[in-house]
Formats: sequence, C-alpha cells, structure tokens
Amino acid sequence: MSRTVLPARDQGFALVEALASLVIVGMIALMLSAGATTGRRVWEGIDRRESAGEELENAQAALRDRVEQIYPATLYQGNPPTVDFQGTPGGLSFLASPFQAERPAPLRRYTLVLDATGDLNLESVSDVGPPETAPVYKQTLLKGVREIDVAYFGRALPDMQRRWRPSWRNQAGLPEAVRMRLVFEPGDPRQWPDLVIRTRTTIDAACLLNTATHHCKGRA
Repeated sequence: MSRTVLPARDQGFALVEALASLVIVGMIALMLSAGATTGRRVWEGIDRRESAGEELENAQAALRDRVEQIYPATLYQGNPPTVDFQGTPGGLSFLASPFQAERPAPLRRYTLVLDATGDLNLESVSDVGPPETAPVYKQTLLKGVREIDVAYFGRALPDMQRRWRPSWRNQAGLPEAVRMRLVFEPGDPRQWPDLVIRTRTTIDAACLLNTATHHCKGRA
C-alpha cells in the first residue's frame, strides 16, 4: 500500500492551519463563556431590581392600609379631650383594626419606628387587656433604612392653619393626611417616592354640637 507524503512546505501549512483553528475555537469558546456570564449578571441585576421594587411596594401597601384604617378614639383624660393619635418626625402611634386576615379581632395599637439597626418596623399590640402582658407583633417592612421623616397635614393647635406639620400630638382630631419619606444607606439603589396617605375617618374630639346651628358651640 502506497502512502502519500506531503512536501515539507505543505506540512508546514497544515500545522499553521491547525494552530489557527485551535486559536479560533478557543476565542469562540471564550466569547460564548463571557456572553453567558454577562447575560447571567444582567438577569441577576434585573431580578434584584424587581425584588427591591416589590419590597418597596409591599411596604407602602402595608403602611397605606394601616393609616387609612386609623380609628379615632377619643381620650377624655385631658381638657379638652384629644384623639388617640401621636405623630412625630420619626414615627407614629395609632389605633386601627387588624389586618383582614386577622379579623374578627379587637383593635390593635400600631407603632411605626426605625430601630438602631436600620430596620423599619411596624409593631402592634392588642388594645384589649393589660398592655404589659399582651404579646407584641413586629413586622419588619424594610431593612437598611438610614432615616425616616414623617409629616402631618391639617388644622391643629396652636395656629389652626391648614398646613404640613412636623408633629401631631394631643390634638382634637386626626390629620387629614400623613406623608412618609425614607432615606436609604449610601450606595443603596432603592428609591422611595413620597408616600402620602389620606386618613379615611375624621373626628373633632373638642366639638360640642349646637343642635340649633349644627356647628360646634363657640365656633362660626
């Protein structure tokens, strides 16, 4: 059997072509690997943004649901009476009905507070029975919060002007609206649009109705 022997020049070309093919295949494999890695990182980034967006939406929905359901109980310890609602720039405390899944159940006292670790918590305790023995339920709405700023809109003492206020304490009625602003830690990509919630129920605890005029006594 005869064997074809390539000239030395052709053998050299065959070796160069084989090496070139290996280089091309290696580059293609490298590009495919880089493309897959980049694609995975892109999808992971999209998933993180979607997860963060859902987290913010859930937190805002929970706050909106609670503040809209504020129950304006009247406190008669002082003179004049006041509504059971205390609001500061750093949080608020109020009575509201429990979440839909927990009903029927008595009213609960809710407290929105930002703790030292950066957790924004909505704490609640049953308004029935001694508060020192009632179990406290804590719902962490968000983590990594640097600052919270709450403002209150409505007429309040001492000026009775309809405007935004940094606090709402010992007033005759509820604020018309509550605005919540959050600031996250540096480098956190999350953005919190101002959450403005209008309270559904209003009460004027200091109003003594004049049945003849249908206005509060002593007021126009």
